[in-house]
Amino acid sequence: MPENVVIVESPTKARTISAYLGKGFLVLSSRGHVRDLPEDELGVDIYNGFAPKWVIRNRKVVAELREKTKGAKVVYLATDPDREGEAIAYDLMELLKDGHRFARILLHEITPESVREALRNPGEIDLKKVEAQRARRILDRLVGYQVSPLLARVLAGRQFESLSAGRVQSVALRFICDRELEIQDFVPQPYWEVALRFPTEPPFLARLPRRVEKAEELERLREQVSRAEPVVAKVEEEEVRRRPAPPFITSTLQQAASSAFGFSPRRTMEIAQELYEGVPIEGKPVGLITYMRTDSVRVAETALAQAREFIKKAFGKEYLSERPRRFKNKTRAQDAHEAIRPTDVFRTPESVAPYLRPDQLKLYDLIWRRFLATQMAEGVWRRRKVTLRLGDLEFVASASWMEFPGIGRILELEKLPDEGVVLPDLTLGQRLPKPELLVEEKKTEPPKRYTEAGLVKKLEQEGIGRPSTYAQIVSVIQERGYVRRENGSLKPTLLGFIVTDFLRRYFPETVREDFTAQMEADLDRIQEGELTREEVLRNFYSWFSPKLQTVEELLTQRQKPFQVLTDVPCPKCGAPMEVRYWEGELYLACSRYPACKSTRDLPRDFPFRYRDGRVELAEGLKQAEAAPERLCPTCAVPMQVRHGRYGRYLRCPNCGATAPLPTGVRCPACGEGELVERFGKGGTFYACSRYPECTFRVPGRPLGPCPNCEKGVLYEDPRRHVPRCSNPNCAPS
Repeated sequence: MPENVVIVESPTKARTISAYLGKGFLVLSSRGHVRDLPEDELGVDIYNGFAPKWVIRNRKVVAELREKTKGAKVVYLATDPDREGEAIAYDLMELLKDGHRFARILLHEITPESVREALRNPGEIDLKKVEAQRARRILDRLVGYQVSPLLARVLAGRQFESLSAGRVQSVALRFICDRELEIQDFVPQPYWEVALRFPTEPPFLARLPRRVEKAEELERLREQVSRAEPVVAKVEEEEVRRRPAPPFITSTLQQAASSAFGFSPRRTMEIAQELYEGVPIEGKPVGLITYMRTDSVRVAETALAQAREFIKKAFGKEYLSERPRRFKNKTRAQDAHEAIRPTDVFRTPESVAPYLRPDQLKLYDLIWRRFLATQMAEGVWRRRKVTLRLGDLEFVASASWMEFPGIGRILELEKLPDEGVVLPDLTLGQRLPKPELLVEEKKTEPPKRYTEAGLVKKLEQEGIGRPSTYAQIVSVIQERGYVRRENGSLKPTLLGFIVTDFLRRYFPETVREDFTAQMEADLDRIQEGELTREEVLRNFYSWFSPKLQTVEELLTQRQKPFQVLTDVPCPKCGAPMEVRYWEGELYLACSRYPACKSTRDLPRDFPFRYRDGRVELAEGLKQAEAAPERLCPTCAVPMQVRHGRYGRYLRCPNCGATAPLPTGVRCPACGEGELVERFGKGGTFYACSRYPECTFRVPGRPLGPCPNCEKGVLYEDPRRHVPRCSNPNCAPS
């Protein structure tokens, strides 16, 4: 038995570190948390200082660790360097006994040098971090295990139903629901963009640097342009510098990976974990990046020096920034970890490409380039800006071009709006020929739905959640059926609206960003020793407990504390039907229950409007149940619309034959098939009935052939709810 044992969380990390340390060490894995609150009860003694009841998660793993560490002289606890890792280290020390032989080591990167350095400088478990983790876990349990049963009893009439409410996830859900209400209530307003086209050599455009929002103003502008003589009023040249962004932190990595590759936050973190723990390179495991759960932009001086050395050798001195570039956090951040960076910048993406999967290589390349750019010279562009005066109107023309790429040597920089434009040689006071007036009418558009990356950005801005929780928050609200991913954005379901409204009415603090952010700040203060765990929990429960009692008392009195009425009348008594929940599905029930027990199924995917606890869905149900009449090909009986696990379909009431729901719109790609309704992970879409021979598809309901290009099909854009053409070359699309 080796004298020295190292315990980490992950088996992959254990294999990597074992290869670094050799025979003198035994490296074991705890396989995550070894203790947690029990699943079948609250597990918190509210009347005894909120004392938690911890239970062992995997007795077999703990027994194995006890056996293998029995004769060890020193047991190094090398779990992740964050609150969760600190709590795991503490639990291991308690469960494996004999605490004096344990030492805590922090591994911010998994390389031979960093592992040996950590072993040379062991420390102790940070009990304040443990307390912060315990407080977070207990808070989440108090909310989840006490609000969820009430929600289930209100909507489903019984406590044990698959409905749940979370502490942090509730705010994220409210953001998504509020955005959907903005979109729902948005009224487009017309406006005009105005430009002048001058017949010079070369010709150029000058734009009015503002919108025209009234038709009367547009007419006055037309008149002024027709009368006035254009004169060059100002000619300016300026330098535009393209500066690098800070190195990645957890939230910015998730956002960049989503934009560049379409990775979900969870997928990004899974890949980053693999790169951190180690991948086999030339037969040896190598940790390629530093720890990926961080909100600090700090970078070690040795890493800065290495990056500058690489830039000088690979690109030349002119591509090196004048002095080492260091970044500071704009908001409060835990500075225990560095920013996310490569462990060795000389390990280029090209050199490790043969050893990585495509998704691993994409993420490593993104991290490597972002970090290296922080020490590179700024890109330099020149911009020529010309102001033209026509009476009291001013129009602006500009052109920009690159003088020195700088960071553009390794980063794909977004083009400047006027990059590539060519202006004639214009001089101050020069009079120009009469221009052609170009007027483009547009309409204001509703705000966009949150993408997963956009939601992470919003959570970070509001101070909600921490690096280790962003991916979980985004995933959980989808797994619970409160939100669905549709065409890359997050759309709340009717269940999501209902849960948010219930919380908004009875537990408003749980969906307020300022309150939730303050709770996160309080957890940070526990970690910093400014507050105790019990102080935070008592303060929380002082307002939370009376709210629980309010709903409990209403239910005990057999009152309905929360109803979601609809505009659908009961077919038996005419009273409005309400939305209810049973075994994972929403359905309609008469609001006069138990006097009237009429019910009606709800389809999986149907249009609705939600406002102030009332649902407008009568029209949506008509649309959901409407379809072109289609006779069964077997027995010629009219087929009926049915709703199944995978959306709507047609079924013959006589022989049971099924068919996809037709739209009556011919496929523009093959000209033979018909566009039919399909259902996938992203929701409803419409595809050719001849699939797989024809793979044409559109994301929204087909409206008919495009009258403009006569090549594509018009469909309803599911994001903007406006007609779009499937032909990308069609101007109106």
